[in-house]
Amino acid sequence: MVSANDRIAVEFMLSAGQLHDAPQGRLLLETIGTQKYQHNFKSVPLLMDRAYEDDDTRYTAQQLYFTPVVPPKKNRRKPWEYDKELYKRRNEVERLFRRILVLRT
Repeated sequence: MVSANDRIAVEFMLSAGQLHDAPQGRLLLETIGTQKYQHNFKSVPLLMDRAYEDDDTRYTAQQLYFTPVVPPKKNRRKPWEYDKELYKRRNEVERLFRRILVLRT
């Protein structure tokens, strides 16, 4: 799911439970498409959990003018810097999932 915050889903995709998240995430990003430049921003921040920290997913995000905000896995040989304060907001997606489940029951 791609969300704007803890109340607004932008796009979502259902996939088989045995599929890895990253390839499905790339498909979802491609569905959303290229982001337009906004004011003085070069790209739109995209907060992702570590399931999406692979090189292909980060590259896809960058090509669509997103800035990936994801911590590298601990075993990365060349880890990168990321905005740790902004990353703390990633839990908003988890809260959105909870809201959906509560509404469903």
